[in-house]
Amino acid sequence: MSSFNITKESFGKLIAFFAILISAVMIVKWREYESKVLKEATKPSTDNIELKREQSPETVARISLLEKMAMAEREKIKVMVEHDNSPLTNTYPMILDATNSYDPDVGDEVQFVWKQIAGEPVEIRPNPFSGKVSFEAQAGEYTFELTVSDDYGSKATVTRTVIIEPEPNTPPVIDMKIRQGSELN
Repeated sequence: MSSFNITKESFGKLIAFFAILISAVMIVKWREYESKVLKEATKPSTDNIELKREQSPETVARISLLEKMAMAEREKIKVMVEHDNSPLTNTYPMILDATNSYDPDVGDEVQFVWKQIAGEPVEIRPNPFSGKVSFEAQAGEYTFELTVSDDYGSKATVTRTVIIEPEPNTPPVIDMKIRQGSELN
């Protein structure tokens, strides 16, 4: 019978061999994994399907309303009035100009109709059928509707709000000194 005799030195070499073998396999597997991850990262995002939760009709309606309100707010034109040193002036002249409006059908004439739909009533001058009109108003918010039509009856309508900010007026600065004396006697 043969005896199987392993010395400590041989056993240590065997363990070292298996450790190197396992390390080599792990390095190969890591490189495969790394290659796969890099390939996935460079794929177009259309391959990664994201599930989106359906929004309730109430949420969709609220979002739509907020978007409409934001659009309406962005369409408002704010006018800053300069300080003119006269407290008697409290109205400000404004011009609404739509004279660059046109009909894409070459040769068709356009007609204008201006209508004030909100704010303190103002007089539209020279008349509400001109391409360029003006009005005088106090500080406040004024909304106008403009309809531009052609001879065939096609129409386009836009609504714009003009906000006239109040004339700025900074309060006086007080510079008071107190001293002893009777110079006013």
